[in-house]
Amino acid sequence: MVVYRVTGNVVREISLQSLLRILLPILFLLPYSLHADVVAQLDKSTLYLGEKLSLTLESDQSPQVRPDLRALQTDFTVLGTRQVTVSSHTAGKVSAKTRWILLLSPLQEGEQVIPPISIGEQTSLPLSLSVLPANQNPSIAETGRAIYLEVSLDQEEVYLQSQAILRAKIFHLAPLPLNANLSSPESTAALIKPLEEQRQYTELVRGQNYTVTESSYAVFPNETGEIEISPIFFSTILPNEKLIEFNSEALFLSVLPNAFQSSNNLWLPAKTVYIEDNLADKQEVTAGSEIRRIISLEVEGLPAAALPSLSPLTYESSNTQLLNVVLEERKTHQGIISQRIEELIITPHSSGELRLPPIDIPWWNTLTDKGQTATLSHRNLVVNTQADNTVLAAQPVSEKVHLQTGATSSASPPILIWILMLISLITSLGWLYTFNRLLKLKGNNQQQEAKLKEEQALRQKVASEITEKNTFQALTMACIQNDPEIAQLRLIEWAQSFWKNPELHTVEQLCEYAGNQTLNFLVLDLEQHLYSSSPERWQGDLLLRNIEKIRDRQNRLALDIEPGENKLKYAAI
Repeated sequence: MVVYRVTGNVVREISLQSLLRILLPILFLLPYSLHADVVAQLDKSTLYLGEKLSLTLESDQSPQVRPDLRALQTDFTVLGTRQVTVSSHTAGKVSAKTRWILLLSPLQEGEQVIPPISIGEQTSLPLSLSVLPANQNPSIAETGRAIYLEVSLDQEEVYLQSQAILRAKIFHLAPLPLNANLSSPESTAALIKPLEEQRQYTELVRGQNYTVTESSYAVFPNETGEIEISPIFFSTILPNEKLIEFNSEALFLSVLPNAFQSSNNLWLPAKTVYIEDNLADKQEVTAGSEIRRIISLEVEGLPAAALPSLSPLTYESSNTQLLNVVLEERKTHQGIISQRIEELIITPHSSGELRLPPIDIPWWNTLTDKGQTATLSHRNLVVNTQADNTVLAAQPVSEKVHLQTGATSSASPPILIWILMLISLITSLGWLYTFNRLLKLKGNNQQQEAKLKEEQALRQKVASEITEKNTFQALTMACIQNDPEIAQLRLIEWAQSFWKNPELHTVEQLCEYAGNQTLNFLVLDLEQHLYSSSPERWQGDLLLRNIEKIRDRQNRLALDIEPGENKLKYAAI
C-alpha cells in the first residue's frame, strides 16, 4: 500500500512501513499519557549504535524501592545506575524525591522505545529513541585521520558551584607542530579554571597508536538549569603548509540547585573537607600574653575564593586580632584542591577558663551525595595571673648593748641600775610596737586573701557563664542547620556547662537530670532521625525553642535568689 502526500506542486510517496514507523510510537504512548507517577527523561533522543545515553527516573517513592529494569533488558544493555536524593523547601515544608540515573547502550539500530519503568506502584511513560547506524557516526570516521579533536565533560549533571572536569584531547599520529593553538573554553554561567600543564600519553584507537595531548579545565557553574560551554577551536599548520582547523561542538551541563540551605547561606559541594588548628585541646596561658592560633581549611573540588571565614573575631574575656589570611590553590589532573589559612592573635585579659567555641563547617559530599559537617572541637585555655612580687615587712632588729664596765668605773651602782631599767623599758616598748605591727599585717593579709578568693569566685562564675553562652551558640548553629549528629554533641556539651555537671555524657542522663517531659520527646525525635532510615529531614527549631525556655527559666530563678550586692559586683566585673 502506498500513501501519497501533496506538498505544493510536488506529490511525494510515503510507504506504509514509514507511516507505521511514525504512528506506532504515538499509539504506543497513548494509553500511558493519561497518568504517570514516575518522571522519565532522556539526555538525547538520537544517537549512533555503540554510543551511550542516560535515562533519568524521578519519583517520590522511598529510596529503598528500586526500579524494575527487566523491561529494558530486551533492547538495551544497562551499564550502570546511580541514585540521587533531591530535597526542596517550600513554605516551610521539606519534600524529598529520589532520582535514578541509568546509563544505557542500545543493542540494535532503528526506532526504539524505552518501555514504561515501574518503581514500586508507580510507572513512567514510554519514550521514543532513534538509533542510527554506527558506520554513519562522524566521530568514528574521524579516527582514520592523522589528527583530530575530542572534547568531553567527566559528568553531565552537577550541583550549583560544584566541580566538573572538562578535557580537550588532541589525537595525533605525528608530533604536534609548535604553532598548534588550542582555545580555552568559555561560559557566561560558570567559572572555568585551567588545571595542570598539558600532559601527553599514548592511546590505541582502532589499531592505531595515537599520541594524545590533553588539556584539562575545572568548571564551576554559578547558575542552575542547563548551561552552555562554548566550542573549543584548534588550529595548526602542518609541515606541508596545510592548514588544519577544528571546532568542537558546544557542551551542555545540567546544574542542580543547592541540596540544602544553611542559616548563613553556606553551600560547599566538595569531595573532601578537612579543618585543623595548631592549639591543643587544653593548655595553660598567662593573662595579657599573646596566643598565636593558625586555623587551616582544605577542600577538594572548590576554588579558594569560595571557602568561608573560619574563626569568629569576638571571644569573651579576650581581644582577638586577625593578622593574615592566605588562600592557596593546588591544581591536579583530578581538579582543584584549595586551602584557606587564618592566623589570629588572642590576648586573654582576665584569669579563669577561656573556652574557644567549636567551629562547624557544613558541606555536601559530592562523592556520596550526602550532607556532612567538618568540625574543629572547642579549645580550653586556662588563664593564670602573673605572680606579684610582694615586699615583706622588715622584721625589727634588736641591737645588743654591751656595757663594758672596767674595774676602775667611776659610775655608782644606782646610776647603773637606772640605765639598765631605761634600756629594758625601751626594748619592751620596741617589742610591743613590733608585735602590734605584725598583728595588723596579718589582718591585712587575711582581708586580701578573702578579697582574692571572692574575686576568683566571681571570675570563675563569669568564665562558667561564658562557657555556657559559647556552647549554647554552637547548639543554636547545629539546630538552625538541621544537623542531628552535631546537635546531639552540642546538646551534651551545653548541658555539662549549663548544669555545671561534667558527668553528663549521654542524652539519657541529660533528660533524667533536666526532668523536662517536652525535652524527653524532642530528644527521642532526634534519636529516631539519627538511628532510623526515615526519609524526612530533622528540624531543630523545636529543640532550640525548648532549650531557650529552660535557659530563661533558670536565669529568672538565679536573678530572684542572687542578692543585690552580688549583682552589682558581678556587673562591675
